[in-house]
Amino acid sequence: MSVTLRDIAEALGISVTTVSRALTGQGRVSSETRERVIAKALEMGYDFKPNPGSLNDHKHICIVFNSRLQSLSGDPFYGSVLVGVENECQKYGYKVFLQTISRPDDRAIWEMHQAVRLDGLIFVGADVYPNIVQQARQQGIPAVLIDNWIPEMNVDAVVTDNCGGIMRLVNFLVSQGHERIGFIGGPLSHRSLQERYDGYRTALREHGISRQQEWDWIHSQPGPQVDQGRQGMEALLARGMPVTAVVTDNDSTAYGVLQACAQAGVKVPEDLSLVGFDNVELSQFVNPPLTTVHIPKQRMGAIAARRLHELIEGQDADVALRIVLGTELIIRHSVQPPQ
Repeated sequence: MSVTLRDIAEALGISVTTVSRALTGQGRVSSETRERVIAKALEMGYDFKPNPGSLNDHKHICIVFNSRLQSLSGDPFYGSVLVGVENECQKYGYKVFLQTISRPDDRAIWEMHQAVRLDGLIFVGADVYPNIVQQARQQGIPAVLIDNWIPEMNVDAVVTDNCGGIMRLVNFLVSQGHERIGFIGGPLSHRSLQERYDGYRTALREHGISRQQEWDWIHSQPGPQVDQGRQGMEALLARGMPVTAVVTDNDSTAYGVLQACAQAGVKVPEDLSLVGFDNVELSQFVNPPLTTVHIPKQRMGAIAARRLHELIEGQDADVALRIVLGTELIIRHSVQPPQ
């Protein structure tokens, strides 16, 4: 009597579906389970000719980001995150694709899925459309978000302690004697930027500082961050520069503040102290070198790729994780006590 899939399933204590997936290479089955099934099938004399390369077939991972970012590799923050993703994926033999999306009904990802059968998706940045993430979940494709999270969905995410990082910056400025501390950033529709603005306000409140509305400049729409920093600082200058220090929600925005200050003859840090967020490589080379908060960007990408690998292998896939990375204050020369 010939051996059936049910015989193998009963011998291993697993489902017939899992046995079928393992033998055909279709569907998500961990490499350990696939090896056990193939070994048991051969042991029981099942009529099966395994493909010698079946256990080492490449899986396909797609990194998805909004077309507004134009190029992940050229972005000072996400470029480093991308390196971390790629390095980690190489350990698992994954092939990595990049795909931009420009609207909520974009079909590019699903066209790629039909062509190569995507095994996992990494959504990068705050501009990823939630409905596309939901579609991935409905199709059973494992997904991980980077620098974003969606509270209404049980989807894995790797994020930064945005609120705590900004509070560190404000605490440092207060320790240097600053009380009139401004903020330039936005848009607050980006969850990470909202958290940074919340951290700014919370820190001032904890120090008993009554925040004034004219200290802030919040952009309502996304745009080039250097331009936004310059525009925000020009607005504060037009108000008579009511602050002695400025917190920006990323380093690129701080570069724009430096431009506006140089054009207006305002010296940093003699006339105005300035801090950023992200600690991208250029921040140590601008004049003056920028005090900022360090985010382990490559590790963020690596952790996201590692978590995606776990989901693909079926490890702890029943519980969505939100992994929050800590930050580190980097003190350079853009801050001094107010004159």
